[in-house]
Amino acid sequence: MSRKYQIKLTGEFCAEAANGDLIKGADIEAVHGASIDTRTAKAGQVFFAISGPNFDGHQFMDESIAKDCVGLVVNNEFISRAVAASGEAPDRVFVVAVENTVKALGMIANAWIHVLGPKVVAVTGSVGKTTTKELLAACMKTRYVTLATVGNLNNHIGLPLTALSLKPEHEAVVFEMGMNHAGEIAHLCKIARPQIGVVTYVGPVHLEGLGSIAAIADAKSELISALPKNGVAVLNADNPHVIAMAQRAPCPVMTFGFDANATVRIVDAQIDERGLLTLSLQYKDEIIPVATFLVGLHNAANVAAAVTAAIAAGVPFDKACNAIGLVTPSSHRLAVIQANHFRIIDDCYNASPPSMAAALQVLAQNQGRKVAILGDMLELGAATDVAHLELGSLVAAKKIDVLIAVGKYSDRIVLGAKDSQGFEAEVYKVDDAIQAAKIAEVVVNKGDTVLVKGSRGVGLDIVVKALESLSGREEVSN
Repeated sequence: MSRKYQIKLTGEFCAEAANGDLIKGADIEAVHGASIDTRTAKAGQVFFAISGPNFDGHQFMDESIAKDCVGLVVNNEFISRAVAASGEAPDRVFVVAVENTVKALGMIANAWIHVLGPKVVAVTGSVGKTTTKELLAACMKTRYVTLATVGNLNNHIGLPLTALSLKPEHEAVVFEMGMNHAGEIAHLCKIARPQIGVVTYVGPVHLEGLGSIAAIADAKSELISALPKNGVAVLNADNPHVIAMAQRAPCPVMTFGFDANATVRIVDAQIDERGLLTLSLQYKDEIIPVATFLVGLHNAANVAAAVTAAIAAGVPFDKACNAIGLVTPSSHRLAVIQANHFRIIDDCYNASPPSMAAALQVLAQNQGRKVAILGDMLELGAATDVAHLELGSLVAAKKIDVLIAVGKYSDRIVLGAKDSQGFEAEVYKVDDAIQAAKIAEVVVNKGDTVLVKGSRGVGLDIVVKALESLSGREEVSN
């Protein structure tokens, strides 16, 4: 039996990995990973009592034990309370005391990755990272038992939680890495130890925390700088900020894109009669057609990124291409909902200038009346006003029929649209998603296509639910 199958996530392992004190339960094993939230905690997990701005996990230790968690990792000052909480199950709960539970979470995750030794691939980028991660995971699964980041667990808390879900049978893991300040990805790389790093795109996202696109590129390039000499950097050949990262790579570089010199080249990309992306990819002398369940020409780059990274990981080109056709969009990410009488393009997970442009292009390609329900783009800093004015101009350029602008910057979106020559759309400006939903229920007609998109903080999923209830979901066409 391989040594990794003998390693267990026990109290003793956690204490050693985190340089903490084992208070009790050296041999008790957490068989189902870790949790920081008792609302979603499962039996067999270790509970990390994280102190945040709005909560303190130490207040929920009793509840975690009631949920049958088998371990508690707590800050030193809470030892007595942790022992008392574990007293309800003295023979099945370990307690580890540490200086800082957030730091301990990362240290234990790092050690767990090290002992299990999976192939580690990390994906980052201003846009496209979640879609690329999902596509890449599907490609990797054709050769390896693969774990991938679930949802948006892509920060200094979420990534370690994903890592602690690894089991000995996993041969590969695909991590998504997000960031909103310099140094964050470097920190994630210290935890994850990626061997392959993918950068999808660099554009004006998180400007509030970083100030410029050049600073964003520097922050994203931390992934490339962290790769080992025997690793592979996978870069977008069509984005100048990304391809420039090749100079920082301590390892071989593979590229993707329309560029004639790309390692994996997009030969052509089209939208079929259903609005879905089809494309052909070339690797060396072989060209393979790829059918997808994705909407939007911009997704061609995400497909190419995933296939390139899969090749870097040892997946045959043809198997990677075939796997792409099995992937459907994640919830709220350009997911097309075919209601009984109209079509909803649900892209309300997040928003930035590049992703807004891509989504409006998808909307513009549809037949019939086009309705855009657009919320604020957050974290743009000094570029906020201009970005929302430009968004309004883009709405006008795409000949959208109805605009419902939502949020604090809705007036800038409307102003940008109305100041554009030839703009004739029906316009509504509201403060929040609830008001937007009420208007949408009135103005959306049979045969319309409705785009719903905005930053997560605007909460436009309320609008999507209202529209689904209005017509009744007939099927989901992803």
